[in-house]
Amino acid sequence: MNGSIKKIINFRFDRYEDMELKLEKLAAKGLFLEDCGPYLWTFKKGAPKNLAYTVTFFPEGSVFNPGITDNQQTYFDYAKAAGYHFVTAFNQMQIFWSEPDNPIPFETDPAEKLKNIKRCMNKSFLPSTIVLLVVLLFNLIVQFNSFRMDPIEFLSNSNQLVSGLMFLAFVIYQLYILISYLSWIHRSEKSIATGGDLVKNGGRAARVVNLIFAALIITTTSYLLLSLAFQISWFAILLIVVQAPLQMVIFSSSINYLKSKKASALKNKVVSVALLFLVNFSYFGLILNLVVDHGMNPVHRTPVRTVQWTLNDANTHEYTLYRDDIPLTYEDLYGQVDYDYYSYQRESDQTYFLSKTEYRQDSLPAIDSPPEIHYEILEPKFDFVYDLVQNHLREVPTWRDSVTNEPIDNQIFNTTLAYQSHYDGTPTGEYLLLFEKKIVVLTLTEPLNLDQIQIVKE
Repeated sequence: MNGSIKKIINFRFDRYEDMELKLEKLAAKGLFLEDCGPYLWTFKKGAPKNLAYTVTFFPEGSVFNPGITDNQQTYFDYAKAAGYHFVTAFNQMQIFWSEPDNPIPFETDPAEKLKNIKRCMNKSFLPSTIVLLVVLLFNLIVQFNSFRMDPIEFLSNSNQLVSGLMFLAFVIYQLYILISYLSWIHRSEKSIATGGDLVKNGGRAARVVNLIFAALIITTTSYLLLSLAFQISWFAILLIVVQAPLQMVIFSSSINYLKSKKASALKNKVVSVALLFLVNFSYFGLILNLVVDHGMNPVHRTPVRTVQWTLNDANTHEYTLYRDDIPLTYEDLYGQVDYDYYSYQRESDQTYFLSKTEYRQDSLPAIDSPPEIHYEILEPKFDFVYDLVQNHLREVPTWRDSVTNEPIDNQIFNTTLAYQSHYDGTPTGEYLLLFEKKIVVLTLTEPLNLDQIQIVKE
């Protein structure tokens, strides 16, 4: 048996004992560690063997170092003399194997071991975790602001709900990791102060949390990608999926190239990180250009036609006219209109909280264009969502300081409550109709008369 395989391994500096045990179990199955990275580890196949693995930490270690430092080499020589064979390293983590027959203890001072771990964590883990938390919290704040500004759009859009859930899960998980590490440091310091050793951090509870988080992230990410595939295009989604692996390859290649040129660790880090940001920005621009400029959006409905419409002497724009089935049209209210450029659109969104169906009858932009009609039917699934939606709709934005929502006789529309917008005291064609189980927002260019109200009710 020969060859090698790759495995995805997620490790933490404060849970080195779990990693040692995992490597020993894999060796007993004939898989021996050759190389490790941030997530992808390489194992060589061979005859099963009982080996003891030891994970240690050396603060001078870094993936950006052009080679092994003199102090690291002294450290490796000391380990070899004690019966430990160096396997590989990643950042400040070093991995050794030894025969399990009582080798000389490698690290006998738990206080020194804890000190090394803290120095390594302060150098890499803590800064990256804090930066990641700040970024995730910023995204969570953006999500909350979207909800606060337009709870209807947020609660009826499954993509926004799922992405909000994903960011929340990331924040909770990163806080859990940070608190778990700080708690482990505190408990280990207390144990060492009383003559004990470093306490074990991990176990079944940690594995359960990791599995739940992984399942949640895989589920939400898969859902968002599938949803975006239907909203944008499968090719665009493919570009998004390969973005992360491509960045990892470019980042790793940059590091290895600069190491081969014996560039300093600082220069390697600055150049490689700058290149990573540049590639990320350029790649995002490429996706945006393909989606926006090259029309990668799939067609979900069959348009009646596409027309070239002259906006003015200098500008002509292409418009797509749709013929979706909508229950209330302008013709229903005013009779047939001698106009051949109406677009009838229906858009529907539904989540566990709210169902929203939007209907539009739009005309093309022109001074003499006929009136348009726009209305939404909202069906909240819970009472608190109903209250949230109606309060949001009844609140007039500050920029519409001349507009007020005035109550009207709800018997006119057979509603529980009804409101009509007024502009400087004059009634408009905007209505808010509150039924027992649904809410209708109706927007017309002028107020309805009694006959038209009867048509709306029907």
